[in-house]
Formats: sequence, C-alpha cells, structure tokens
Amino acid sequence: MSVLTNNNSPKEGKIILDGKILNSYKPKELAKTLSVVYQKNSAPSDMTVEKLVYYGRLPHRNTFSLQSEDDEKLVNWALERTGLYDRRHMTIDSLSGGQQQRVWIAMALAQNTPFLFLDEPTSNLDIYYQYEVLELVKQLSEDHGLTIVMVLHDINQAIQYSDSIIAMKQGSIIAHGRPNEIMTEQLIHDVYGVRVKLKEDELIGKYIIPIGI
Repeated sequence: MSVLTNNNSPKEGKIILDGKILNSYKPKELAKTLSVVYQKNSAPSDMTVEKLVYYGRLPHRNTFSLQSEDDEKLVNWALERTGLYDRRHMTIDSLSGGQQQRVWIAMALAQNTPFLFLDEPTSNLDIYYQYEVLELVKQLSEDHGLTIVMVLHDINQAIQYSDSIIAMKQGSIIAHGRPNEIMTEQLIHDVYGVRVKLKEDELIGKYIIPIGI
C-alpha cells in the first residue's frame, strides 16, 4: 500500500510491480512490462486503426529502426484478436465507441506486456459494447495468461468478470478476495452508502439490486 502525491511519486510505502519497485524501472523497461488503456483516449481523427496499433510497438524499437517482421506479426495478431483486422485501414473517427475502445486495447496488446491495466474500459459504452469489451478482456486473460487489472464502477460487472476484487473507499482497501467470498450487502453499504439485495442466479451467479440509501 502506498500514498501518492500530486506528482505520482510515493509519499509513503512502495509500489511494486512484478517484484520490483515501480520508480526503479526505466521508462522503456516499464513500457515492456505494463500497458495501460485509459478511460479517455484521443488520437488524430484521420489516423488509421493499423497505424495507431503500431504505436504499441514503440517500446520494442530503437528511435530510427524500421518496423520488423515481429512488429507486423504482433500488430496483426492484436488486430485479429480484437476483431479489427478487416477494419485496419479505416480511420478512428469512422468507428463506433466500442470499436474505438477495442483499437486502444489492440494497441496495448501489440505492446506485448504481461500486465494490462484498464481504467473503466466500459465507460460511456452502451450495454452491447460493454458486454463485448468485457468478454474480450476475459478471453485475453484466459487464453493468453495476461494479468489484467480493471477499474470498474459497475458492481455486477466486477462480480461477473473478476477473479479477485479489491473494494476501496477514500484510498483505503476495505476488502480483498474472490467475488463470491467477499461480496455482501454490508460491504456494498459500507463502501457506497447504498442498501442492496444480494441475489444469486444459476446462470450468472451473484448479483446486486439497489433498494435504497
């Protein structure tokens, strides 16, 4: 556990990634270890999908080096894995919101890191694209062994798609463990101040229904 100052340097404690203190990583070394997809992302509207995804290969290249065969293979794999290969020559602004989110995930995959951080990956997406993105994230974790850390504010999504949940309030960890083990009506009330009913379905498992404040 650590406390961060405004410049993102730890004021107390340590941030450790893969057994190494975070601020001891060199920038390029960190970029080969951890990829991040932010809640809000921007790129020139006329940039093609393929060109943006190629930016994920920058940590693995020298300043003046040309694109290698490995770069091409990883970019094509990332495009295929995210269902964007047939749209690789399209511009970013011609895609739907869900497709754009998949482009940023594809760029992170092309970065070829063992850790992937996603900051509210379903924010501002309709229910169809929320499901599509979360199913993609689940498959990436299961099929390729990626360690994926997501920030999710939809509790039902967190329960359904997480192997482990960290519940936080005001920067402190309130509970940590498997969803079925730690998710209780009291926990939701303690964190959010909302009364809920915790129910269970044979198909999807546990889920919550808000009932009051």
